[in-house]
Amino acid sequence: MNNYQHGLASVYDAQNTYFIDKSGKKSAQPPVIPGSGTLSFSGSLIRADVDLRTSYYDRSGKQVWRQNGIIPLRPPYSVLEKKYKPNKDYLVYYPVVEGIAVTDVSREVNDKLRSLSLAEGAGIGGVAQDFSYTGDFNVSFFRKKLLVLELTGYRFPFGAAHGMPTRIYTHINLKNGRFHRLSDLFKPGSKYVQKLSDIVGKQIANDPQYDYVFPDTYKGITADQPFYVDEEALYLYFAPYEIAPYAAGFPTFRIPYAEIMGLISTEGEFWQSFH
Repeated sequence: MNNYQHGLASVYDAQNTYFIDKSGKKSAQPPVIPGSGTLSFSGSLIRADVDLRTSYYDRSGKQVWRQNGIIPLRPPYSVLEKKYKPNKDYLVYYPVVEGIAVTDVSREVNDKLRSLSLAEGAGIGGVAQDFSYTGDFNVSFFRKKLLVLELTGYRFPFGAAHGMPTRIYTHINLKNGRFHRLSDLFKPGSKYVQKLSDIVGKQIANDPQYDYVFPDTYKGITADQPFYVDEEALYLYFAPYEIAPYAAGFPTFRIPYAEIMGLISTEGEFWQSFH
C-alpha cells in the first residue's frame, strides 16, 4: 500500500494493482491492473509501474501509452517480449525471435530461449516457493545474421542476505538457428584457451581496474567460458564470487579482435555471421 494522493492510495493484493479510497474500499477510479506495482497521478494521467514495466492511463482507465514490447531489428527480423508470471514471486520477460524463415528452426530457437530464460515449469503445481525470481532480457548486439541476446535473472531465497544474479548471452545465427559457442570463433585446433587465458591474466596483473580480483583465484578460462561479442571485440566474463567479491558483479575482460586475429576462423560460420 502506498501513500494517499488526491484521496486515493495505490495497493497490491497479491493479484492486482488498483486504487482504494480513504475508507479502505476499492475505488471506482480505474484502472485495475494484473500484477505487482504502484499507480500514481501524473498530471491528467495515471502512471502504472507494474511488473517492472511502465504504462499510462487516462482517468477513464484507457491505456494511452506503454513500453514497447517489440524490438525491431531489420526486416523480417524482430524480437517480441513475452511475460511468464505463474505466481506473485516469479516474473520473467523472455524473448521470442520473429522472422526466421524455417518454421521448425524458429520453434527450436524460441523453445531454447524460453528454457534458458527459466520461463517454464517454476512456480506451478501447488509447490510452496521459498524464493523470488525475476528475469529479463535485452538485445546486446545485432549485425547481419548474428543476434546477441542478454538474458538476466535474479534469484532471492527468502531470508538470505542478498540474492544471486545470473547473466547468459546467446549468439544466434538467424540464418540457420545455430547458437554459437566460444570455440566456433576460432580455427580448429588453435590454442585459443591458452592465449585468451594469458591475455586475461595480464589484464588482471597490470590493469588497476581489476585490483578487486581475489589473489590467486584466477586459474585461466575454460573452453566454454561465458562470453559475448560486438563489432570490435570479444568479451569474457565471470560469475559473482568466482574470482572476485559479490559487489564486483560480473568481472568482464575486453579483448579486441586485433589481438587475436591470428586465431580467429575468419572463414568460419560464426565470424561470417556478422562480417
